[in-house]
Amino acid sequence: MINSLFGQFSPDLVAWIPLQLVSSFIAVSWLLFLFSTNSFGGRLFYIWNKTRFEVIKLLFQNTKRDTAPWTAVLTTIFFIILSINLIGLFPYAFTISSHVSFTYSLAIPLWMSVNILGFFLAFNSRLSHLVPQGTPSVLIPAMVWIETLSLFAQPIALGLRLAANLTAGHLLLFLLSTATWVLSSSPALSFLTLIILILLFILEVSVACIQAYVFTSLAHFYLDQNI
Repeated sequence: MINSLFGQFSPDLVAWIPLQLVSSFIAVSWLLFLFSTNSFGGRLFYIWNKTRFEVIKLLFQNTKRDTAPWTAVLTTIFFIILSINLIGLFPYAFTISSHVSFTYSLAIPLWMSVNILGFFLAFNSRLSHLVPQGTPSVLIPAMVWIETLSLFAQPIALGLRLAANLTAGHLLLFLLSTATWVLSSSPALSFLTLIILILLFILEVSVACIQAYVFTSLAHFYLDQNI
């Protein structure tokens, strides 16, 4: 029903257990592949290792030596967001990453830790970034305010971008699936809408992967700026 357009973003309960807890548990189940065991050995372990190394190579192709200790943290964040995004595309699944409460709980602590570390390691250098080189003396107070606002806008944009893109995609999928069902009395229109729905679903799979990459890449970019 069109009245329940945003109902898909409300947490559901199964046997009095919130689905976000179930999806969160599934999202971190990739940790089982970290070590080769009798249950997850051989080819699965090889595929996981290959995927992990390719992701690390992609995320950290332009990085500094000082950011190396953050590799494990950022890679973990990437796989958690990626798995949550992909799980959210399954029927009756709850997409946690479409809520700003989840995205900001990742973006704000990550941004704060990066900036606190940056100011701790190079306080004068970080302050100098508030005034770009060559700024006229008259514009220095205004530039300090502008750069400060842009600094505090980073975590807001980081969390909002992830939630907004996934919310928009899920709403389009919901509208097209509803339209396919409503137009079932007209097979030609229903079949055309179904084709568009399938193409959009494929696009949403790529968006789920891209948004995980964008979130982690921006976090890595902020880290490079501060260290």
